[in-house]
Amino acid sequence: MKLREFLLHIFVLASATAWELFLAYNAPLLDDYYIKGGMIHLSSGVIKCWREYSPSLTFVILVLLPALVLLVMYLLFKKAPLKKSGLAIGVPVLLVVLVSLINPDSSLLTLPVISVGVGAVLGEEKGEKALLAIEGLLPGFVVITIILSGLAVSC
Repeated sequence: MKLREFLLHIFVLASATAWELFLAYNAPLLDDYYIKGGMIHLSSGVIKCWREYSPSLTFVILVLLPALVLLVMYLLFKKAPLKKSGLAIGVPVLLVVLVSLINPDSSLLTLPVISVGVGAVLGEEKGEKALLAIEGLLPGFVVITIILSGLAVSC
């Protein structure tokens, strides 16, 4: 892999992870976009709280924004690393969002498998495969953290 491509992968990894960390930092403001919840007052005077993961289209677009930007840049500049990076980030993050609908805890097991699989399919040599796997793993892990932290908050 050329130095220019390596640096591009590192820049993409850093910026995509930074974006997801920015979303994680602002997760309390995004609660309504991916968590539904409420309180039920029982006749015995007990208050029960409920929260469930329910991602809106806005939330999905926000977490997929780095991948979408990379794919648009690929369409403009026709550089293969941009397409590979966009898919390496987008596929794991999207699958984490979807798998979390079934069972948020299983996303922690699913993400590494998906990231390594996508990196192995898209990469041409060992170094690129590893970088692409990491590009999907780190942002995806931050998204899992956002989802689980939103569910863990009590009322």
